[in-house]
Amino acid sequence: MNAMNNIDKLTRIGDHNRKSLKGGRRLFNLFYGFDPHPNTDQMDQIRQHMVMGDTLADAVAQMFSDLPGTQGRKLLNEALENGIESIDNPPQALVALFQQVDQVPEWVDHEKITLACNVSRRVGISGELVLRNLALMGGYLGGAAAKPLVFTGQLDRMTPRRLVETGKFWMDVTTDGGLARDQEGFKSAVRVRVMHAQVRAMLLKSEKWDMAWGSPLNQWDSMATILEFSSIFLTGLRSIGFIFTKKEREAVIHLWRYIGYLMGVEEKILPRDESDSMKALYRVIATMCEADDDSRALGVSLADSPFQFAEDTVVSQYSAKVERILRIGYTRYILGDTAGDQLGLPKTKAKYFWPAQIPLRVGSEVLRMAIPSLNKKLIEVGERNAREMQPIQVKKTSADTTFTPVSTLAR
Repeated sequence: MNAMNNIDKLTRIGDHNRKSLKGGRRLFNLFYGFDPHPNTDQMDQIRQHMVMGDTLADAVAQMFSDLPGTQGRKLLNEALENGIESIDNPPQALVALFQQVDQVPEWVDHEKITLACNVSRRVGISGELVLRNLALMGGYLGGAAAKPLVFTGQLDRMTPRRLVETGKFWMDVTTDGGLARDQEGFKSAVRVRVMHAQVRAMLLKSEKWDMAWGSPLNQWDSMATILEFSSIFLTGLRSIGFIFTKKEREAVIHLWRYIGYLMGVEEKILPRDESDSMKALYRVIATMCEADDDSRALGVSLADSPFQFAEDTVVSQYSAKVERILRIGYTRYILGDTAGDQLGLPKTKAKYFWPAQIPLRVGSEVLRMAIPSLNKKLIEVGERNAREMQPIQVKKTSADTTFTPVSTLAR
């Protein structure tokens, strides 16, 4: 089936000319000085990216399928650990993939990447709150984009494990120096990329996938995922009182531009700076399809995840109950009650907690900015806490930190 036929099958695109977007367009014009609304040609490009996979990684996934047993995975691991040149007569698909990922683009700025990693650690557990209860929850509102998670059962039946695996990936790629060729961030980015390609191939071969949803884990949705970790991450933190300089915001966008490059997102759709990122975010929201029953199932499962992490004690269960309500409150505060209803989340006055604590947070942020040693200490504490908690959570949930795809579909 050719790409044009696939585009013709698309029904997942929302009404990008709906009236509810006018307010966002006005705000964008006010802050950035131009209209982010996509024209006809840009909409055609968006549709094309919704049916596009990742040519290099897809070829590696096919190589895995062609080779016996786990031989393909072993070759990938050998290339990651010791370089593609360590393999005698490596498969061409693997050579092509490593030709791309081993080439660091000229635009990569390592000072910006270091700054972005420090920002990621400085915000502590608030970063996890935003990634889980804004970025991930918000992604579920687009029913089609969430379908791969439903078909593989990854965030409705194994929520704690998959959250920990995602956390491990985030830790790896946001560690200062972690994207160097011999470090875990680089390796995790490539492993997740190949895992996505394997899942994409599995879904397309299953005959259960509806191309009305676009290609599984397509280029447009992959770019949107980069936004979840960058501009949405920053927006969510700023909504509860965190302060970031222009330099820091640009650094975070830059970090995830490079991570997106390693993960196979086309360079031409990767946001280059903050205004570019916000324009891309507007277009993702403008073209998002309606939430559906799967959106609600995923939303409820994610909202209930504190209970799945809790111990079987009165104190732990009560703490999980409080945590659940606060997290739901944050989602309703930042995404709004309409979105909360679409995600199947209960109404709660806990949403007022988050704006109420902003003055205290802003005060602490002003103090941090005035005392450089305090800023440094927060980075160190964030790094230490993350390093101590990650192995515990991995062991507790039996998380797979090698990012091997599921072998069977859940639907």
